[in-house]
Amino acid sequence: MPDIQVEVRQAQAIDIERIVQLQQQARRSCVRYGYEDLERMIERDYCFVADSGPLLWGFFCATVRQPGVAQIRGLGLLNGWRVDTGIARLLPPLEKALLSDGVEYLMHLALENWLAPPLVRQHFVTQDYIVNYERAVPANPVLPTHRITGATLRFLSPDEIGALTALDHRSFAWPWHFSSGELVQLLMATGRLTVLDSDGELVGYACTDVTGARAQIIRVAVDPNRQGEGFGRYLLADALDFAKRSNAETVSLNTQWKNKVSQRLYQGFGFRTVGRRIPVLIKKMGER
Repeated sequence: MPDIQVEVRQAQAIDIERIVQLQQQARRSCVRYGYEDLERMIERDYCFVADSGPLLWGFFCATVRQPGVAQIRGLGLLNGWRVDTGIARLLPPLEKALLSDGVEYLMHLALENWLAPPLVRQHFVTQDYIVNYERAVPANPVLPTHRITGATLRFLSPDEIGALTALDHRSFAWPWHFSSGELVQLLMATGRLTVLDSDGELVGYACTDVTGARAQIIRVAVDPNRQGEGFGRYLLADALDFAKRSNAETVSLNTQWKNKVSQRLYQGFGFRTVGRRIPVLIKKMGER
């Protein structure tokens, strides 16, 4: 069917069933959401479909994850529709909508090998890579050998979300900041979020979750002005001990390829790289 007969428009609730069918059948599909989330995404996020009437030819959706930065959450193309053609049709209206709301950048973690090259041809650039690490849970407690003086490990108080957000933004380079909303979600939905307090100020935090036999250290952050004092090792040791108490067998985490300080920390605790590096692609909206 000629492209001229395909209309690209904003997705609506009545499209949900066809979107689900497209994503389930498409050989070229990127899904970063649960299907139960689709209705909310279509209502609040930036979701577009390529519609010919009887068929959906494509679906493209992005969510704003922090001020000025959106992330691709879903992309599906009808089997037989060229990837470059589909993305070239769906991306411009998505960009226009993002720009109209002041969102300047669109980011994608390129887990799917097929998607990175066509995005690069649409002027996405490789900002960094995600490196995955893993190790077996230690047989014995680790924290006793990494205790430090001058800081207290404790849980976060509800009125400290603002301070935790500021700490997170100091600790990580753009675009890796967590928003206050994301941090609240981590606090409510994960197994353990602890902070390090030094003289009444937050100097670090860590977040860990356990599912079955697998633990994931989601975040380890230390104020850059307080690095080198053992805080990172203390937080990481506590996370490993939590994984052991939760009966996990393996623990994983990830970091950015450019973050050599974190990589040295993890390798010093016996973590080893697994899998391939994941490209982090970013496009500045409006660039051609």
